[in-house]
Amino acid sequence: MQKRSALTAALSGQPNDPATAPPEQQQQPIISKRLDPGSFPCIQEDTVSPLQSEMGALKLEDRSPVGSVPTAGLLSNGSLAADYELNAHRRRGGQERLPTASLDDKARWQSIGSASLKSNYIADSVIGSLPRGLSMKERTEISQSIPQSPMMSIVSSMPSAKLGSRSLDSFKLRRHLLHGAVVVFVTAGYSGKRFIFEKAKELGVRSVVLDGPDSWVQELARDKIIEKFVPLDFSESTTVFDRCLAAIVKARKSLGELDGVVTFCEMAVPLVARLAEKLGVPGNTPDSIDAARDKHSTRTMMAAAKLPSPRNHLITEPTDVHEAATKVGFPAVIKPIFGAASMGVVRVNDKAELEAAYARVQKEMSNARIEAGALVQGHPSEDGAPGNADTWIKTTLMLEEYMDGPEVDVDLVFSDGQPVYGAITDNWPTVEPYFNETGSNCPSILPATQQQELITLAVQSCQAIGLTLGVFHAELKYTSRGPRLIEVNCRMGGGPVRDTNLRVWGVDLVEEHLLASLGIPTKPLVLKSAREHIAEYSVNAKKTGRMQNLDWLKEWQGHPDVLYANYLVKVGQKVTSVEHGMPTWVAELMVRKPTVQESIDFITAIEAGLQVPIA
Repeated sequence: MQKRSALTAALSGQPNDPATAPPEQQQQPIISKRLDPGSFPCIQEDTVSPLQSEMGALKLEDRSPVGSVPTAGLLSNGSLAADYELNAHRRRGGQERLPTASLDDKARWQSIGSASLKSNYIADSVIGSLPRGLSMKERTEISQSIPQSPMMSIVSSMPSAKLGSRSLDSFKLRRHLLHGAVVVFVTAGYSGKRFIFEKAKELGVRSVVLDGPDSWVQELARDKIIEKFVPLDFSESTTVFDRCLAAIVKARKSLGELDGVVTFCEMAVPLVARLAEKLGVPGNTPDSIDAARDKHSTRTMMAAAKLPSPRNHLITEPTDVHEAATKVGFPAVIKPIFGAASMGVVRVNDKAELEAAYARVQKEMSNARIEAGALVQGHPSEDGAPGNADTWIKTTLMLEEYMDGPEVDVDLVFSDGQPVYGAITDNWPTVEPYFNETGSNCPSILPATQQQELITLAVQSCQAIGLTLGVFHAELKYTSRGPRLIEVNCRMGGGPVRDTNLRVWGVDLVEEHLLASLGIPTKPLVLKSAREHIAEYSVNAKKTGRMQNLDWLKEWQGHPDVLYANYLVKVGQKVTSVEHGMPTWVAELMVRKPTVQESIDFITAIEAGLQVPIA
């Protein structure tokens, strides 16, 4: 078991062992029985003011969507920039991953300047070394001992109704308070998230970014988009928390009192939760974050709250396979409970397939290796040595009933424990058995009653876990037995998620996450009817081979109804079809039309006509 440093122990007054939260730290969740119709476009009632006239006074952002493609390459001084990759099989979830050493351009990552590749990325070993969360008493003592920032002094002196109402005056007041706020971002994620920092700059936020020494984010400091870049070596995992804390305290001395600590990167969420409570700024508790990231804990907490949940069973050793099959039944899905991205998520239709899949997944996990700081899955090293990634990932698996029916994403905003916004995006059927995404549309075309049930379960699931503030990305299915949760991501979704909510409903998830995470009560202005009708498509490789050229999207790039058409592979890159394993995404597109159905028809016709040159 990892020991915490003397500095951490002295600051917290807690034992070194990260233990289960003590009883006084645990709280019973408050589950919403009825939702505010004004927060959710799909359940707005005729009596609710549409706010269309008020929002007409605002200039809604209308830039081109960014899609999912990382943008960093060379820094201005000619050196290479360290950049996360976007998990190619969880794009809307937005989970970053370390650059894989198995890529064709492996040498590129070995040539990064002053530090090793490993020093630039938060790995699961960092998460595993973090201290446990504080008790309620400790959090209260910290908040009472730290002086409030000027912004928080104003917020605490104002009636919450004045700030947190759904009106144009309150909207402008919230933006006024945000201007000048000092916010620390812990890692910037992949470079395609540059728009987050541009938006923060536009809002007047004074941004400080802690990231790897060779991170692409240093260009943001050069361009004066952020106020300060603090390089931090992530390779010594057991001291990352202490060094982040020390760096923030130092920045606070030079910039003034801190207003908040945030992240838009999956790997940094557990770290940020612990930093926020240690610094006495708003945040979700570490217990709630950890529960959301552990699929089995999520199911346990939902069951305790009497919420519907799919049948599931832990598989910790081979002898558990039979019991899991008996309890869960078939078809089913085998998956790691935490920490291995998309590794090992496979549909099984009977016990024989389950036993084969279990053996295969166990082999993948045991062969997983850390090479140049990256997690490489499924292949032993050339010298025949066993995997060395046991400290990075949990090998516990879970068997869960296969959920039929349409899948959706629900993007939520919570402020002060209450849901203040939520919208549904329909996800199209995935490529099985690997569950690769294909496309999506917004607004949803599901029946209104199903949308209301899905929204309600998404909100109640977050509350059961204990989440209280910020932006969350929940994934659900409407099954033949009703709505069921797949998982909750404790941060804004990636890829097209921010653009979709902004273009369709006028709600900027970046702005709302900053407001909520700084403790500013918020109720975003929500359009009653969709401003745009959007569909997007992820093109999966239809055969295995190598990409010959990148000319096959030119017809659609620049088309007035095509918001973007991006390649996701390079010339000469090997791609895989479903017949040979996890399919490779080769391109992504987003379109708009006057109606959702027209958008769906338009983009599916584009995809069907693409002549993808795979040798």
